[in-house]
Amino acid sequence: MRIYEERNNKRDIRCGYCFNDGHNKRHCPHMKQHWDANADLRGKTTRTINSETIKGVDKTMFPSIYHTYYSDDHAIQQFRAHWQYMKTRFVSKEETKPNKKRKKAKCGFCGSTAHNRRNCSKLKNFVYVLNQTNKAYRAAYYDKFVDGMGLGAGALVSMRNPYGYESHTGVAILTNFPAEKIMFTNLKRQWNDYSTKAQTKVLINGQTSEFNLAHDCFYTESNDNVEGIWSSMFSRWGQVLNVVSPAPNRPTKDWFLGQSPCFDWIVKKRDQKTLMYEFAGIIKHFYPHDNLRAKLGAKTYDHYYYVK
Repeated sequence: MRIYEERNNKRDIRCGYCFNDGHNKRHCPHMKQHWDANADLRGKTTRTINSETIKGVDKTMFPSIYHTYYSDDHAIQQFRAHWQYMKTRFVSKEETKPNKKRKKAKCGFCGSTAHNRRNCSKLKNFVYVLNQTNKAYRAAYYDKFVDGMGLGAGALVSMRNPYGYESHTGVAILTNFPAEKIMFTNLKRQWNDYSTKAQTKVLINGQTSEFNLAHDCFYTESNDNVEGIWSSMFSRWGQVLNVVSPAPNRPTKDWFLGQSPCFDWIVKKRDQKTLMYEFAGIIKHFYPHDNLRAKLGAKTYDHYYYVK
């Protein structure tokens, strides 16, 4: 899923106070210097601070590229705009009560104060639910699209030519089939953090193109909830019209179901409430056993499936 695939991506950080890269304003060295240099102003509000009394704040706080068109007044404006933030940021640390009672630790997944994630039975049960839901989804996908339609590497499909007008069609060959990307998270909206794309490559009229097997894949004249749970795969924007010739060497169902994604990572990064909000409907649809209430816990199950 997207959030897992992008887990190692380093996002650029830019400070909202000094505009330098590599830190945010919470860790801005310029802000701390300016706070320390203006200790005599700490009892005043932003409105009562006279700009002329502000010390040590000038345009050198900004990256050099700003120096040609930023003046010291811009730095003063930033100082004044962040004065209340500085008071909240720094005063609270300096006046921390030594006998402040420490909050009791709680599980980051279910919220219980009796254990942590490592010992959370709800977390382990939830991973089981996700794996079983995914296995059932893949079984349904295999029956409908792989076995039923013949999708797979080497399949010939009639599709709208991505290099021509919409009315132009051609026969293309699927040069790959991303079996490992077939997950129930295919059904999430494409830009959702929990969605999984299943990009496949096709060769059409001597040119290579890509499209997503999980969204807007199959063409339909109407978008009126066609194909029920699979509706995200069918749309008027879909490229595949039909399968002309099935894949010659499709994987067996046992092999297909043996592919296992890593849900252990996602439950370490997100809590049960967040994940149930995202997946409750899909879990209810695909989970293959009759013990879902026991696995999720009665309180969670009754809340998300509105049992009274």
